[in-house]
Amino acid sequence: MSSTRPTASPPAIHRSTIPILVYGTKWCAHTQMVRRFLDRQGVSYIYCDMDDDKEAAQQVYWWSGGYYSHPTLQIGGNILVEPSLDEVRLALKQLAFI
Repeated sequence: MSSTRPTASPPAIHRSTIPILVYGTKWCAHTQMVRRFLDRQGVSYIYCDMDDDKEAAQQVYWWSGGYYSHPTLQIGGNILVEPSLDEVRLALKQLAFI
């Protein structure tokens, strides 16, 4: 007689466990536009002010190939440097945030 044991399925990745980080500055209109877009979509994110956080600024410098580009977003494992709202929307849809 064979015994059937239920197989454990891999844990589902819930979108709330995927970090979204926005690197930018308070005075940058494009950064503010992206942040307002995320707020309107109800998407939680962590904001890193590159003027106040030099490590955040250095991370962006490395990602962008030697520029302090803002905004720069990290969505899951994707890095978006100075993205359009369409690019942000697409990245969010791919990970089922919206």
